[in-house]
Amino acid sequence: MTKASTFYKRNYTNGYQAKVEYWSTELAIYTKYEAQDKMLMAKKKLDYFVAKQIEYLNKKQHDLLAERIGVVSQDGFEIKTIQK
Repeated sequence: MTKASTFYKRNYTNGYQAKVEYWSTELAIYTKYEAQDKMLMAKKKLDYFVAKQIEYLNKKQHDLLAERIGVVSQDGFEIKTIQK
């Protein structure tokens, strides 16, 4: 990655819920006014962000589970268990 691309990279620390809500609202508006091209675009965006939100939630759940069982510390570092 170039320096510029890392500078402009968005970080969704709270997931993609806001994007999902935005595009579902846009889809509802376009559906009301029967704008077919914009409906298809909004549906495509909504499908993309719903998949990203599901991926985000699965990763978050996995991280919480790993932290609970002691595989990963709260700082995100892997804890090595000593086997005898």
